[in-house]
Amino acid sequence: MSQQKMLDVLTAEWDDVADRLDPETFTRLVSLVAELQDADADTSAMVTEDIAMLLGDVLPVEHPVRRALAEPVSRFRRPEVDWEQLSTGLRDRLTGSAPIPRLDRLRAAESLDAQQLSAAGVDPADPDLIRLPGEDGDRWPAFQFDADGAPRELVRTVNRHLQAASDPWGAADWWLGPNDGLGGIPAQLIGQVDDAALIEAARDESAEV
Repeated sequence: MSQQKMLDVLTAEWDDVADRLDPETFTRLVSLVAELQDADADTSAMVTEDIAMLLGDVLPVEHPVRRALAEPVSRFRRPEVDWEQLSTGLRDRLTGSAPIPRLDRLRAAESLDAQQLSAAGVDPADPDLIRLPGEDGDRWPAFQFDADGAPRELVRTVNRHLQAASDPWGAADWWLGPNDGLGGIPAQLIGQVDDAALIEAARDESAEV
């Protein structure tokens, strides 16, 4: 299998692949792609093998990704893989599969970058924080942090229900969009309504998916 070729084709065929997957498999694929973002070369190679196994089980034999999986690689030359380029391309495809009509609103929300998180002693890799990819690097919506820059435990709890690690755009959209049941925008209701009400609303949202 040529990892370079397979991921190139996956990037090009992302929309078609996404349409063919059930929600559970698609969520797993998104999670694996997200792992590529901060992985070193050896870890990236292992994650790519997991992606290959996942897609090899669900895509038809004639699909371009399956054909790329079957492409032989020379035993005498280790292929050079540009992991940074590949992960950037797939990140862009993930961004493109976000809720398009609301992307501008989500991107315009106040946010922090990785340097600001690290300066505040926050782990940028925390899976319970919403991390939105972008052309200028990843951003973390600011409502997730208190005045001292520490992550709000309420937000981390809600994010787990919203599966923010695998669907950051969906989780951000829930927080930053109007919620009829709560009577407002959840991010603006932090501290204004009982924490239990926000957690229950997020639990109901995840149960509907």
